[in-house]
Amino acid sequence: MSLKSLIVAGIALLAAETYLIRLAGVRPGNRLSITERTQTLLSDAATVLLLAVAAASALFEGAHFAGLARVLGVAFALFLAWRRAPPIAVILGGASGTSFTWPFTRKPDFSSTRCDAR
Repeated sequence: MSLKSLIVAGIALLAAETYLIRLAGVRPGNRLSITERTQTLLSDAATVLLLAVAAASALFEGAHFAGLARVLGVAFALFLAWRRAPPIAVILGGASGTSFTWPFTRKPDFSSTRCDAR
């Protein structure tokens, strides 16, 4: 099998799985009665999970701390979102906040400098 056919097969498999998951959610959903409180808890749980993933992505790059510039950029984007700025302003504000603070928050790399003592 070539690489192209493997990619197409993977896309088809993911599409079929997505359809089956949606179908599995609709079929029992018609028979189950979920209270309003349970629906609220499930909605809140999804929000908490999304925020946890966003916080981990904002703070870490792999297994290491991402740096203060990224944290400050995310904090500025959160501030803009809290002030109900348009989504494009939040995205551009977070990116520009990160890029403007990066030169001031990074550690200097002295491994590439040469010091010839004569």
